[in-house]
Amino acid sequence: MKSKLTTALMALLLVFTAIPFQAQAATRFSDVDKHWAKNEIKYLSDRNIIGGYPDGTFKPNEPITRSQAASMLIKALNIPLTENTSVEFKDVSKKLPYYQILATVNEKGILRGDNGYMRPGEKTSRAQMAAILRRSFDLPLDKQATFIDVTPAHWAYQDINGIAKQRIAGGSDGKYMPSNSVTRAQFSAFLVRAMDDKMKLSKYHTYVSTKGKTVEKDGFTYFTERDKEYRYSIIKENKETGKREVILKREDIPKSQWDFGSVIFLHDNTRLVLYNDELYIPYWSGGFAEADEVPFAFAVMKMKTDGQDLVKMKEPSQMTNMFVWNDRIFYTDMGPRSIGPDDFKDSTLVLYSTAMDGNSDKRKELTFDARVTYDFYEESLNQPNLTREAGGEFLSVLHDHSIMYYFNKKGVFKYSLLDKKTIKLSNILGKRMEVTDTQLIVTDTKGKKHSLKK
Repeated sequence: MKSKLTTALMALLLVFTAIPFQAQAATRFSDVDKHWAKNEIKYLSDRNIIGGYPDGTFKPNEPITRSQAASMLIKALNIPLTENTSVEFKDVSKKLPYYQILATVNEKGILRGDNGYMRPGEKTSRAQMAAILRRSFDLPLDKQATFIDVTPAHWAYQDINGIAKQRIAGGSDGKYMPSNSVTRAQFSAFLVRAMDDKMKLSKYHTYVSTKGKTVEKDGFTYFTERDKEYRYSIIKENKETGKREVILKREDIPKSQWDFGSVIFLHDNTRLVLYNDELYIPYWSGGFAEADEVPFAFAVMKMKTDGQDLVKMKEPSQMTNMFVWNDRIFYTDMGPRSIGPDDFKDSTLVLYSTAMDGNSDKRKELTFDARVTYDFYEESLNQPNLTREAGGEFLSVLHDHSIMYYFNKKGVFKYSLLDKKTIKLSNILGKRMEVTDTQLIVTDTKGKKHSLKK
């Protein structure tokens, strides 16, 4: 045991002590020449912020400890070490050479212990790294979802989004993997990007869309508005100044060859889907006549958030409940349109996904039952007391981050897009749903609201 502790302490001392080897190692690490983070490692080594090991290696794929991360940040930010501090740690003696470093980052609020323990040799997770870097460089928190595996319930959600928005950290296949340990190479890369704008990632990319009658991103809101003449437009509004801009007018939307009947492009229940710098606009592409006042055909158009590059997408067609997730378009097929005013009827739906063109690489993701209840109703002219025609989206299906919620006669369910598993949440017979950061709020058939943990 004593031998293991001695080895661990020596490894820590390699990072904390500015020995001559550090300055000489800038281009001589034997194990980084072909590594993806070679330039970032050299950047830090040249500035004497990080060093290697006596055998000439850097060990880029080894996990970085809390102590090592603290030392790098002290040097990168030129923070003077705290003198005569009263901070005491149960697991770090004041006699150790790195005590002052840990005491300093603790007092600065960069890296803190728990119940008197600093845990200097503990591996640093990617979530912890995000919080440490964001606090160290005083970067803003961000509520805009970025990665498919980091939900608003995660303790470092806004920290992770914050450093991603600053182009400091990225992921793989849409995932950030917050619980994974940070390697010496990864921390080096993240630290360099925080220090030097020229070293940042080329662009920010989110893998989670937002959807609603009003959507928000980077200080702007987007929504559909109707004027006194019942003409609809899409508005872009600056939240801080209140300045408004019309980015799409109804008369500017061309009719496509697959649109038929009386097409309605924008309406009171238009739900916009915002994904990176594009707005997807599901619309009713046909089926309106004097005796048929609801849609039976759907399509989608998209444009940039500045109103440019409007494109009418032929596919996906005959779809509803659309959202975008991890660079794929998701939607369900259409359900029945005729329902009784007091019916609680289920319909079998299929959740599909496609590539971003809406057509290629089509996959069947899930078959499930959902209650037939829509956001648009019209009484049948032939049987006004017996049936109602319905259109728009199912109120019994709701997408939120990496989860699709739905309800039917058996209760309320959630389907995870990550692990492809379905879990029953409640026996409540639902009428509609809404979500907050932490709860799913279900209104039952009697009008009572129920709060369920997401």
